[in-house]
Amino acid sequence: MAIINLIPTNFRNLQTTEIKFHEHLNFISGPNASGKTSLLEAIYFLSTGKSFRSRKIRNIVNRNSEAKNFILFGSLSDELESQHQVGIRKSITSNTDLKLNGELIRSASKLAFISPVVVIDPSSFELLIGSAKIRRRFLDWGVFHVEHGFSKVSNEYNICLKQRNTLLRTVSIDTLQLNIWDRKLAGLGEMIDEFRSTYSKAVLPILKTIASSFMIEDGLEIRYQRGWDKELTMREVLAKHQRKDIEKKFTQFGAHRADLRLTIKGRSVEDILSRGQQKLLIIALYLAQIQCLADKVNKRTVVLIDDISAELDSQNLQLIFDKLSKLKTQVICTALDSGSVHKALPDHETYKMFHVEHGNILTIK
Repeated sequence: MAIINLIPTNFRNLQTTEIKFHEHLNFISGPNASGKTSLLEAIYFLSTGKSFRSRKIRNIVNRNSEAKNFILFGSLSDELESQHQVGIRKSITSNTDLKLNGELIRSASKLAFISPVVVIDPSSFELLIGSAKIRRRFLDWGVFHVEHGFSKVSNEYNICLKQRNTLLRTVSIDTLQLNIWDRKLAGLGEMIDEFRSTYSKAVLPILKTIASSFMIEDGLEIRYQRGWDKELTMREVLAKHQRKDIEKKFTQFGAHRADLRLTIKGRSVEDILSRGQQKLLIIALYLAQIQCLADKVNKRTVVLIDDISAELDSQNLQLIFDKLSKLKTQVICTALDSGSVHKALPDHETYKMFHVEHGNILTIK
């Protein structure tokens, strides 16, 4: 998938204009607070129907206008070179309107499925140092795009988990009803684990290869943990800990507690790697998923990278661009200084350069 063009209206400080992107490499330069990250955010919103910066629409609608909504319109191309027209109107006071090829769609997941996009920004360090929930979200993004049945099963699991936790919080618990929820939750949890396990076995070897090419330290280990004792079924674990769950009033074990553990010689990666090496590992994690999608389902991912040159020297930037070039995916990234990016690019690579000042977006190459 690739973004062909984008027209934002009342989206943060971006001026209404048509931006046409290169099918492979795009760079956005400009001073701080000029609108570089807002442009990445608009692209992400066009592809997913949501922001990676804010849940409050009021924060996204242009503050210098009297508008109550913002509008995004753009064109996407898929792997079969078919074009899709996407329109989004998000209002402070009413529901969202999503249109795909002129037809209203109810769920943004349909849009997200045809337009895989990842964003790498300063908050991405949470993938290494944050909670397990962040790593589950990362893992499930790939499973969602590779395993077609995953989304439905995952939604049903979350509904069932919510029902079970509600029951656990009641004063007088009906154990017969609890056992019914346990059987259903366990069945769905086992299915989610199968999806995740199969995907992990495919993506983790790719990650190790990329991490090695990035010269990340030897001894890197990545393990998928399913969220309960590997020697027991989830049904057995729920039964074993049912009394404790009743005391604590929530479900302690299950697919909702899964994690990816990243270590180097048994120690946490954040204790071993420098800040720059951590960023390389984070990019390697995303690139492994991107390659897995291309290998498994022939999907191309749009990669958005905010402030790509931060914490990376020219040698490491060159390693990243070499890998991105081989993946043949669309990359749109920001940088304060375009000079460092120019030096790291392969000689044969063609690209497009934009400059942003006060929300005005100019094509300079």
